[in-house]
Amino acid sequence: MIHGWEPDPYAVALTGAGLLIALVAWLPLALRRLPLSLPIVCLAIGGLIYTSPYLKLNPSPGAYPHATERLTEFVVLVALMGAGLKIHRRSHSEGGERLGGCY
Repeated sequence: MIHGWEPDPYAVALTGAGLLIALVAWLPLALRRLPLSLPIVCLAIGGLIYTSPYLKLNPSPGAYPHATERLTEFVVLVALMGAGLKIHRRSHSEGGERLGGCY
């Protein structure tokens, strides 16, 4: 980094969000023929970022309690929305028929 210059956290967050959206949109198409999935690639990218000598990251949730709380709330909301969207999908298993045909 240039001495005395630090990137704007908002710009870094927007850049990270944009890269993540592009990754989610295009990586499954690129990995279609490989035995890899998007979560495995994201874990590898996170590991590389964490071990980078240029970034001093403190991954302890206790270090940033407000950010940890907000991120946890966001993740729970996304998971609940995803589960709610899958409620009305038709199941191809016999288990749904045994439960009264709810799908």
